[in-house]
Amino acid sequence: MFLKKALIATACLATTAGWTTAHAYEFGFVGAAQKPGLVVGNAAATPPPGLYMFDQVFTYQSHIVGSGAPNVGGSATSAHAAEVASGLLWVPGWNFLGASYDAVVVAPFVMADAGNPVNINPSGMHNTFIAPVELSWKLGESGFFVKAGLGIYVPDGTTSGINGLGNVGNPWWTFQPNLVFSYLKDGWNLTANVFQEMNTKSTVTGYKSGDVLHAEFTATKAIGKWTVGPVERVPLDHNWLR
Repeated sequence: MFLKKALIATACLATTAGWTTAHAYEFGFVGAAQKPGLVVGNAAATPPPGLYMFDQVFTYQSHIVGSGAPNVGGSATSAHAAEVASGLLWVPGWNFLGASYDAVVVAPFVMADAGNPVNINPSGMHNTFIAPVELSWKLGESGFFVKAGLGIYVPDGTTSGINGLGNVGNPWWTFQPNLVFSYLKDGWNLTANVFQEMNTKSTVTGYKSGDVLHAEFTATKAIGKWTVGPVERVPLDHNWLR
């Protein structure tokens, strides 16, 4: 459980690499800090007390699509990303209002590219992700858990260009409150994860990109060493990379 939680926290950051090329092309007017689908399976339970260090490697292949998307000879413009991220998951064993507390911090490094006619190849450090507060409530022996937390993307990534979007960092803060409901019993993981990205104004242009609401669902069953079942993302936001 703790390893899955750590890797998902990192994967959430890795998604930003895929969006960087869209930001560069769309000049920050669209996009999400977190690529949909990467918190699917992340349950509301908290791992045992301890300090966990983890590393994650991530790659993403896509095309820029949508109204006005660039293409050459009728073919959609490709976009790729590769990332390595290191992070810490801290579970001190504290309890607050009956909930177990934990915190996460992840530092991602990104290489990305977009093909003709965009032709860019940015690389550097993306915005650091910090979740200073996550609180998980276990509802007796029912198997139900509820988790509430706050994640923050810090604008310390590599930026360039006249609008600050010519590289893999974003010149604004993103605050991401989330609420997770899980049923974890007899090998079942039934989870609903709802979270919203709220962006501040760009420190370069003063423009504020729109907020993005996500909802993702997991329904899996562990059978021996195997876990099977469907996962689903509700398309509550717009997505220009496929």
